[in-house]
Amino acid sequence: MKKSKKLRILALSTIATSFLALQTAEAATYTVQKGDTLSKIAQNHQVTVQDIKSWNKLKDDMIYVAQKLEISKQSTNETVKPSNPSTTKPTTPTTPPKSTTDSHTVVKGDTLSKIAKQYNVTQKDIKDWNGLTTDTIYVGQVLKLSPGATIPESENGPSGVGTPSKETSKEPTANGQAVYKKTIEVANTLVGTPYVYGGITPEGLDCSGFIYYAFNQGGLKIGRDSSEGYFNGNTTQVNNPVAGDLVFFENTYKNGISHMGIYLGDNKFIHSGSDGVEVSDVTYSYWSQRLVSYKRFDGIK
Repeated sequence: MKKSKKLRILALSTIATSFLALQTAEAATYTVQKGDTLSKIAQNHQVTVQDIKSWNKLKDDMIYVAQKLEISKQSTNETVKPSNPSTTKPTTPTTPPKSTTDSHTVVKGDTLSKIAKQYNVTQKDIKDWNGLTTDTIYVGQVLKLSPGATIPESENGPSGVGTPSKETSKEPTANGQAVYKKTIEVANTLVGTPYVYGGITPEGLDCSGFIYYAFNQGGLKIGRDSSEGYFNGNTTQVNNPVAGDLVFFENTYKNGISHMGIYLGDNKFIHSGSDGVEVSDVTYSYWSQRLVSYKRFDGIK
């Protein structure tokens, strides 16, 4: 009898273990719903926000509806992280010669300091040769690498999204600056407003709805459009962005132009992300790799 009882207990234990394992496997992924945030998902599944970001290789807290998230890391031999690539950087015992290349096209991950080091010039040189007043650059931008270099105008446009037909290096007029000042004031009052797909009021805003509301309240009457619509619409590319100009990103929740915000200066921009209206930094890896260009509404003179 004792032996039979032990066998029954062992069988029940095995079934329970298998059931728990099945539950864990079924709960390994989660599909993002409207109103979800990383903190909310983490709390519901008793994990940390950092866990979810690490398991899904997220650069920041931005998520989107219908996104599949891994919420429990399976134990495999593949979970060992690769060694830090910084330990494999080649040494340069001698100073490389000055570049004889006339230009460089900015790619994802580029910074002014990286480009300057690559071509053995200084950041100040690159800024002077290209008329840059800040360290901000964008993917697809063509930079002169010598004072006498010339770049065909058609080359200087964002990669993969078409070449803008218009661009400017001028600052807005006093009237345009007044609109920008008011628009930024309005935008700052919206910080913390929740993200609502299609939203155009302080009750809830999506990224382009945020632009629509802020600029109309700031004194520039614009129609409602998507970020891609604004990018391809009545806007002009800006070579030296100022606070109030638009900043566009690609490949966030879909391919192509998919997100936008208002540039605040000093590499900061304000936008409506998945956690609502917030201020972010364009030099943060997630955004710098997706930055397309800065533009200005044609109504801003």
